[in-house]
Amino acid sequence: MADCDLCTRARPTLFPIKAQVHTLANPEGAYKGVCDICLENLEKAWQERFGKVEEKK
Repeated sequence: MADCDLCTRARPTLFPIKAQVHTLANPEGAYKGVCDICLENLEKAWQERFGKVEEKK
């Protein structure tokens, strides 16, 4: 079990996402673990803000 970096819930599975973190230790960003609930909410917010992304064939 690990804690989600957004909601701090203890979940058995976390999904790694790359977040822009500007520090000397991580100049290009760092991977954060988010739970499935937060991942769905992040995707919904992304689609509301930037529109749906169509996959190329």
